[in-house]
Amino acid sequence: MATGRDRLLRYALMKLTREFDARFEFLLKTGRVAKWYSEVGNEATTVPAGLALRPGDALCTLHRDLGAILAVYLDPARAFPGLGFGEGDGRRRDPMELLHILACQLLGKGLGFSQGVERSFHYGYLDPAAGIHHVGMISHLGAMIPVAAGAALAHRLAGSDGVALNFIGDGGTSTGDFHEALNMAAVWKLPLVLIVENNRYAFSTPTELQYACKSLADRGVGYGIAAEVVDGNDPDAIAARVERAIERARRAEGPTLIEATLGRMRGHSEGDDSLKVVPPNELEAYLAADPVPNYAERLEVEGVFDTKVRERLEGRIAVMVEETIEGALAAEDPAASVARRSVFAPVERWEAESPWGDDEGDELETVTYVEAIHRALIGEMERDDSLFLMGQDIGAFEGAFRVTKGMHDRWPERVLDTPIAESGTLGIAIGAAVAGRPCVVEMQFADFVSCGFNQLVNVAAKLYYRWQIPCPIVVRLPSGGGVTAGPFHSQNPEAWFAHVAGLKVVCPATARDAAALLKAAIRDPNPVIFCEHKFLYRRIKEQLPSEIPPADLGIARVVRDGSDVSLIGYGAATWNCLEAAEALAEEDVSAEVVDLRTLVPFDEATVLASVRKTGRAVVTHEAQLTGGFGGEVAARIADVAFEWLDAPVRRVAYPDRPVPYARALEQELLPGPAEVLRTVRELLDY
Repeated sequence: MATGRDRLLRYALMKLTREFDARFEFLLKTGRVAKWYSEVGNEATTVPAGLALRPGDALCTLHRDLGAILAVYLDPARAFPGLGFGEGDGRRRDPMELLHILACQLLGKGLGFSQGVERSFHYGYLDPAAGIHHVGMISHLGAMIPVAAGAALAHRLAGSDGVALNFIGDGGTSTGDFHEALNMAAVWKLPLVLIVENNRYAFSTPTELQYACKSLADRGVGYGIAAEVVDGNDPDAIAARVERAIERARRAEGPTLIEATLGRMRGHSEGDDSLKVVPPNELEAYLAADPVPNYAERLEVEGVFDTKVRERLEGRIAVMVEETIEGALAAEDPAASVARRSVFAPVERWEAESPWGDDEGDELETVTYVEAIHRALIGEMERDDSLFLMGQDIGAFEGAFRVTKGMHDRWPERVLDTPIAESGTLGIAIGAAVAGRPCVVEMQFADFVSCGFNQLVNVAAKLYYRWQIPCPIVVRLPSGGGVTAGPFHSQNPEAWFAHVAGLKVVCPATARDAAALLKAAIRDPNPVIFCEHKFLYRRIKEQLPSEIPPADLGIARVVRDGSDVSLIGYGAATWNCLEAAEALAEEDVSAEVVDLRTLVPFDEATVLASVRKTGRAVVTHEAQLTGGFGGEVAARIADVAFEWLDAPVRRVAYPDRPVPYARALEQELLPGPAEVLRTVRELLDY
């Protein structure tokens, strides 16, 4: 049962949210802020929801959730002194300091949470000592629901009773991520509370054009979870429903979907004229039901506070808003150097041997490429009990290529089968990683990663640059052709990801590298795309010791010395280069072979040193020619090593076509040693 002080605090934060919001609406009109997404009308939903959380719970917000942010950030005793809100929470920063930082964030100032990198509420603020785990948004609405589910999963894996609370608008419930995340959360009974702020119009599309069900809460039945509709203008009703949902989550009874019905009182963003879609009589009704003044009048009538207390509280709020926003307006802009801050979290160095090892004195055994990956995963699971694996059919079935053989039996709570939900799986991995649980995700085939593209390139890749927070995930991609798998199981997508700042891309060619680089990728605090060529899985075998140390990412290897031409490749193409070099040796041509091993970070120095020595370069890969990573390598060589070149840089790659199924057709297009040989001979005759 809520006390008078509970309800007074709800109003205090609702009023503070409204006044903060009103000032930014004014700043937009006077040109001092570029964009503003108003929360006016949502305060009765967001504030009680935020107050229901405990320290350590995760809060995941969108544009209109300032009330929940203030409820989580601010210590009521220090924010509103003398009103009976306790003695204060010494773990949280001073409320005025936090409001100042928040105002600086919203104005793009250097003291904001993201130092000017992020606009408005896209930032994240993690302060474990204060129990604050606030995950901001990206503009692709719905995309953060899987991330919130990942935070919930992290709580479950840690054995805590923590929960994750996530907001979404009615428009965002039409996205695939809404389904994938809510379905996985339901299957795994994750402690997730999802609140739909249904203002009936999304950006400008009325609900009858968004969904056919009577209410969005009806969808809960289909997922097998608790769901209900509540009046989003009633703070006490919202508090009761959210608190009940959170207690259900803490008891491991699974997620809850809460649909809060709200009135559309502002446009999607201020000044965009989207409010015109609301009929005048409907808008008038929404304005009359404004939850902030209505709740104040209700509390006065019910004797929660009198006019004197209300005036004192609202006077305090006016001072808080004025001081923080005026101070933020006068604050310094970000330093120009912030624009060039690192996209990668620093890597902790380990005691590593040579990247390709020295096995003298070790007992060796024959190990295939795929077995090396399997052993590396087992070793890392044994080393770090916070690591977990996710993927389709990786549990009892042990994976499409048996990479996870025996692992689910050993770690049933850490080797998780997922539904067919690439985007949901990757988003959950990201959310868990941000919460301190590193993850390896197996895509059944590399081609399927396209279904989760947004989570990788817009969430994972940008996190460290945006928030300076690590995101330790590895995405394993069984890639490549040569196995008659057709156009949807044979692609080489590494260049898609090499283009995106913030992702590391690894393409091992040998069994040793498959193990050593995978270990390094797992220990890296950044998202890593790990491309494993399927053709090599059981064809490449090496004599290896039982323990392979990790090898630093970003170091290429000269696998064959030469003086006449440099053959540069990675993955399966490295073996084409080696075979071509053997044939060239019979023609008295000395070919040097450079295995890139990782594309990002790119070891430019090793490549340039080789080309300076030989004066000729052939760059080869199995991916398609246009847009392939070989174009980047060739451009770097032409830019820096031009004066050492005796011939143009040439590329050998797959033609710009999908991969056909029939072996004869696939072999017609696959670049192999013969194409490398022909190209080298042309360069020698240049």
